[in-house]
Amino acid sequence: MRTIAIHGATGSIGLNAVDIIQRHPDRFRAKVLIGGSNVSKLVEVAKQTSAEHVAIADLSSYKDLKQYLPGVQIYGGETGILEAACIDVDMCLAAITGASGILPTYKALAHCNYLALANKESIVAGGEQILAEASTQNTKILPVDSEHSGLYQIFEESHRSALTHVTITASGGPFRSLPKNQFHTITKEMALKHPNWMMGPKNTIDSATLMNKGLEYIEAALLFKLAPDKIKIVVHPQSIVHALSSYQDGATLAHLGMPDMRAPISYALAWPERIKTPVPPLNLATLGSLTFEEPDYDRFPCLRIAENVMRSSQAARIVMNAADEIAFQKLMANEIHFTEIPAIIQNYLDTFLFPEINSIEDVIALDKICRLKL
Repeated sequence: MRTIAIHGATGSIGLNAVDIIQRHPDRFRAKVLIGGSNVSKLVEVAKQTSAEHVAIADLSSYKDLKQYLPGVQIYGGETGILEAACIDVDMCLAAITGASGILPTYKALAHCNYLALANKESIVAGGEQILAEASTQNTKILPVDSEHSGLYQIFEESHRSALTHVTITASGGPFRSLPKNQFHTITKEMALKHPNWMMGPKNTIDSATLMNKGLEYIEAALLFKLAPDKIKIVVHPQSIVHALSSYQDGATLAHLGMPDMRAPISYALAWPERIKTPVPPLNLATLGSLTFEEPDYDRFPCLRIAENVMRSSQAARIVMNAADEIAFQKLMANEIHFTEIPAIIQNYLDTFLFPEINSIEDVIALDKICRLKL
C-alpha cells in the first residue's frame, strides 16, 4: 500500500489522481490532501479518500474545513500548507499550480521516497535547488507532464552519448491555424477551450500562447540534464505522439498515447509497475493520420521568450515565470487582452536585474519581488 500526499487535490491533476487512487484501493491510500480555496471540493475529496490530513491555503476557510471534516487533522494558510507538506508519505504528487507550489514541493522532498512532479513551475524557477535536494534526500522524481513522462519512458540513459536530440510535441493550442491579423478577435473564453486536453485554466491559457511548451522545454532541459540545443519542439495537432528521442545511428524512439492525463499520472503513481486505467487504447488505424509542423514563433512569441530565457540564468527563469502568472491573472480579471501577454512577460525581463540565486529562499524572494511590480 503506497501512501500519497496530493498537493493541489482540487485541481485537474489532483482530481484525476483521486480517480486513479479510487480505482486501485488495494495499491494506494491518499493520506494528505492540500487544496487552495475550494472548500466544498476539498471536503468532497477528503471524504472520498478518507484522508487523515487536509490543508487549505485560504486561511479564512480553515474553520469551515474543520467543521465539515471532524476527526481529520486540518491545516490552514501558508504555514499550514508547509506543515502538511512535511508529513511523511511514500509519494508526493506535486500538482499545485504556479510558483505557490515551489516551497511545498521542496519541503516534501525530505518526507517522501518518490515525487510525482506535475508542478512544472517549481522546476522552471527552482530547478537547481529542487534537484539538488532530491539528490540529497535520495528522493526519486517521476515527471507527470505527458511529454516528460513519455520522454522518461523512452530515454535511454545508457545511450546518452549517442543521443542527437529529443523532441517534445505541442498541440498548437486553439489558435494554431488562426492568422495573426485575426488575433485581435480572440476572447478569454476562446483561449480557455483547449482542442485536446482537459486542464486547469492556467495551463490552458499557457497552451494557447505556447508558453506552456516553453515551460516544458525548460523543464526537459533541467530534468534530463540536456543542453538547450538538444531539445526540439514540433507542433502535433492530434496530441498522440508525446515525446521522441533520436540517436546517432538514425533510430528514433517515440512515446504514443491518447491525450488523457490519467495515463501519465497512473504511470507515476504506480512506478515501477503499470496498472490498468480507463484510458482508451490507441488505435492508429482509427486515427488514420498524424501530422506535424514547425512552431510559428511569430504568432506565438512566448515560445521564443522561454527558449531565450533557458539560455540566460535561473533568475531570468524566475522572472519569466512570475511575469507569466501575473499576465494570466490580469487576463482572468479582464484587465488585458490575450495578445498583450508576450509583451508583459518581455517587459519584466527587460526591466528586472537578475541576481545570483543560491538557495530556495532566493528563489521565493525574487518571485515575490516580481509580484510587487503588479
